[in-house]
Amino acid sequence: MRLPPVRVALATVISALIAMSLAFLPASPALADDPPSIEPAAGANEDAAKTPPAEQDADTTEATPAESAPVPTRVYLWVDRYEELGGFIVEEDHDLLTIRAVDGKIRSFPKNRLFRIIRLNDIDTPRPGMVELRDGTLLSGELVKDEFDEVEIRIEGITTRLPRASVVQTRLDLTLEEKYQRFQEMIEPDEYTRRFELASWLFEEKAYQLARAELIEIVAKSQLPRAVELLKLVEAQLLLEADSGASTSPSPLDGRTRPDDRSTGPVDLRDLLPKEIISADDVNIIRVYEIDFRKPPRLHISPDTIREILEQYGASPLIPADSGGRTALFRAESAEIVDLMFRLKARDLYSRIEVKSEPPALNLFRQRVHDAWLIPNCATSRCHGGLDGGRFFLHRRNAKSEQVRYTNLLILERWNELEMPLVDYLDPGRSLLIQYGLPKNEARFPHPDVKGWSPVFSKGNPRLLRDAFGWMNSMYRPRSRYPVDYEAPIISTPDLPEPQSSDSPDDRRGR
Repeated sequence: MRLPPVRVALATVISALIAMSLAFLPASPALADDPPSIEPAAGANEDAAKTPPAEQDADTTEATPAESAPVPTRVYLWVDRYEELGGFIVEEDHDLLTIRAVDGKIRSFPKNRLFRIIRLNDIDTPRPGMVELRDGTLLSGELVKDEFDEVEIRIEGITTRLPRASVVQTRLDLTLEEKYQRFQEMIEPDEYTRRFELASWLFEEKAYQLARAELIEIVAKSQLPRAVELLKLVEAQLLLEADSGASTSPSPLDGRTRPDDRSTGPVDLRDLLPKEIISADDVNIIRVYEIDFRKPPRLHISPDTIREILEQYGASPLIPADSGGRTALFRAESAEIVDLMFRLKARDLYSRIEVKSEPPALNLFRQRVHDAWLIPNCATSRCHGGLDGGRFFLHRRNAKSEQVRYTNLLILERWNELEMPLVDYLDPGRSLLIQYGLPKNEARFPHPDVKGWSPVFSKGNPRLLRDAFGWMNSMYRPRSRYPVDYEAPIISTPDLPEPQSSDSPDDRRGR
């Protein structure tokens, strides 16, 4: 069985959520009291300046204290076309705003005379949001800081600092729970098809507990077949994520009358396979640690990174002391700068090295190991790429992807459930990856007896074994652990209901 096709439905849900987010974002706590009619669209400052204050404030409505979210204490004011300042709110009512400016002075302003009131967000930890620039550009990412002098946003792992003079305002995105609550308000309780679309969206977002709660009600009241099937998948996912031996998920209907036998059918176990892979930034840092200067890959070092090197390590004897020598670093080849960074042990800056092509060792792993025999032989759906290969798992979906390939490399290096390493770079012949691929009569540590297993390294194709040794011997030494936060997955399949009948071999899971 497979997950019912809900792509069209999900597109509807996501479109509604986007529209909803845009509708509600300006009313978030950070902006709840910002007079919406004061500020025109970015880039229309001159037109706004010509509009009489009375007209600008005509549509402003005052929220009652019970409806208003707590007012942020920090504001940044556009007093007029020539003056801007930040400060802390001392007192505020519908007409007047009094602040303590950054310089300590107390100043009061009639609200309808201010060009714009920008309420700054207090951000304890990075949160999804966006920054509106004065040229009309919108930047989306994780907001880190919203200060009087600058705004900091992280986009795809790269932190950007923007001077306040270039920013209009920041908006914090709604959390998933907030989006769910607001979308719930748009659906009547008896609109079970729309509620199923909402539950499908929650499932795609991995909000399994929320999806489960929604599906329990749908199944109990409507017995919608698609909801019954999705509930089984959600229950299985929650079982998989529970601590060993203890389920965090109670009975699907929490004591209510269970629907008919359709709710006890089989679950598609492919949906229980691990999905987490490393990021593109992780791929880059692995490449950094495998750079071979005898055959360097294509590298790029930005001028900003060189400035960082000079600022942080300028006192080192490896850095030229004279201005001419330091200036020459900006004209040096990227490989020379990377070599300097390695000699400085500037590990905090390694992520700033852009490796544009594969180092030779990783290229060998890709061509001669991963794609040549690891995926075709060891990561099939009936072996370690599925649920029939024990607790060890390799990713096979999108196996040509760099992120998947390097994730599998980390799995080979970090799998620690056996007494011996899967990959032993100091003694490659002792690696279980090699031993388990040899014919049993040639292996010191033969592969366990498994139905359908056959050796990878046969006398008919000796090159595969030579290439495996060649790859291990080419990896950088001495080895160090890549600074990538990733744990090798362990397959632990929960006990799930069996099908009512299994007349066909295709009904048996994984066969």
